[in-house]
Amino acid sequence: MTYGSKRSFYYSALALLALSLVAVIGLRTSVQPVLADGGCSNVVVLPDGSVQCTQSGGNPGGSDDGGGGSTTPGGGDDGSNNNNNNNNNTGTGACTPGTLVPGSVYVPVDSDFTSGIMTQTQGEVTDNMCAIHNGMVDACTGEFEWDGSYQTVPVSNINSGGEDGVAVIISACPNSTPPVANPCDEFTVNGGGVTCTTDFEDGSTFPGSQWQLTVHTPWPGAEIHTRPYPVTLVNWDTVMRVMGLGFSSKTGHLSYAAWGGGSESSPAAGDWKDVTLRLEIKPVADWADVFLENIGLIRMRLGELHTFQWNLPSHPAAGGGPLSGPVGQLEELEPDVPLYTNWTRAPYMVYCTISYYEWKSTCVGGAGDNGELNCRKDSNGNFTGHREWGWKHGSKTTPITPAMAINQVPAGMLADLNGDGTPDAYWGRLSFIRRMDDNGSVDNPEWAHSYSWGPVWYWAVREGQGQIGWPGVPVP
Repeated sequence: MTYGSKRSFYYSALALLALSLVAVIGLRTSVQPVLADGGCSNVVVLPDGSVQCTQSGGNPGGSDDGGGGSTTPGGGDDGSNNNNNNNNNTGTGACTPGTLVPGSVYVPVDSDFTSGIMTQTQGEVTDNMCAIHNGMVDACTGEFEWDGSYQTVPVSNINSGGEDGVAVIISACPNSTPPVANPCDEFTVNGGGVTCTTDFEDGSTFPGSQWQLTVHTPWPGAEIHTRPYPVTLVNWDTVMRVMGLGFSSKTGHLSYAAWGGGSESSPAAGDWKDVTLRLEIKPVADWADVFLENIGLIRMRLGELHTFQWNLPSHPAAGGGPLSGPVGQLEELEPDVPLYTNWTRAPYMVYCTISYYEWKSTCVGGAGDNGELNCRKDSNGNFTGHREWGWKHGSKTTPITPAMAINQVPAGMLADLNGDGTPDAYWGRLSFIRRMDDNGSVDNPEWAHSYSWGPVWYWAVREGQGQIGWPGVPVP
């Protein structure tokens, strides 16, 4: 038996059991943490206990009347319409205890459940299956009353006696976390850093309601302490540590975005001011990978000293590459000294924050200065509050993962930290080298010096008879 081309059915061996035999303990679930000031118009409790609260309205630049629920520009910071109860708007209900709105609970089921009652499934039965209960939830307190029954469909002739019955609907459990949108309309990642361009536009509001912010943030760099540097000796103890990974951030600013068609001197509902786009790059680990030519790749935890020895000089015959003269910054060396080429990488995440102030109203209890009551109804349908207008702060920070990148990210910058085949961070490769003395200090003026060549860095290794100015008094 089928009900449509996209649905198939599965009946258990005990299909003769009536739905009334299903015994379930009554469930009272609180969803208070997600309820906004005006309550929810629909509540969904997911298998992991997280809650999705749906509200009406929600368009960029929308006014306080029906602008709730949006996380796009113009959506506001509280995601609600502040109890706009039928006040010539699209409000959906007061936050008054006892006000009920539709809700759903997804309940994970196992083989014991499906073998005890007749079930209907969409597709094949898998481990990640849920039964659904639709009921009512208190829009203010968040309490969900479940009487123990499940969502069902009628089924005819379920047994040899030709009797009618019902089957519990079993479907795949929904994901608890919906996909997150990239707030950047243009997003570019390359060796020079990260660039985000956000288009604030809503052509449906009024002509010319379009603004744009672009921010470029360079990669932070790993701070590497070394000795002896820039040259060491074959089979001599050489010491280094990754001291820090750094972070970087840049911001762009937009003074005013007239979503509602107002101005700074005469704002309209939904207008924004002091709009800031902030782009940050932060490390997501306490280690860095360091590749040393002719030694290999070493994962170094921050602050830990590593002692090693090179067993070959940086001679071209042993893999040495560029010369110190063309590389530059290595005035301590003769210009014809061959160098080993090394690199460092560390995992970073990119964060985009949009913050602003929105001109909107809030429902405040009691009458206004003019005695007006125009929001928040009591159980008798009478308004009990008035609206006050002002600038309300809003802010949202979004981690932009490689999966969210709009433009292609260079393969060498994709970091798969858990080895599941999906990149979950970005490799930053900028390095800053600081020379330290025998006591591990980089502040000793006799030794202190810094170097940086971007994504690679260099070290010279000589035979013992070729040592210059070391050990002993350092070369200036």
